[in-house]
Amino acid sequence: MKKIKTGKVELPLNEFNPKKGKFRVNMFVDLDVIDSIRKRAAEEHMPYQTWINRKLREVVQNESPPGGVTLADIERLIDERLEERVDKKVLKRA
Repeated sequence: MKKIKTGKVELPLNEFNPKKGKFRVNMFVDLDVIDSIRKRAAEEHMPYQTWINRKLREVVQNESPPGGVTLADIERLIDERLEERVDKKVLKRA
């Protein structure tokens, strides 16, 4: 694995590979979701961050991953979960 050093480094134009460039993402993930991700990653013998990155790449590249999950499916699921949370908060206030 290649170590990434911070700072300014000049590279020849043909040496940069965008797939090898990384960007740190910090986010909150439900514990049951991350547990499931870690389990699936372990079954495929890879770190869970790598597993997440591969699944995101499949979605972005419009490849149909096992199970046929599409970007539209993910967006719909997120919308449903947000609606459920809003509904719960509204019921608590009532």
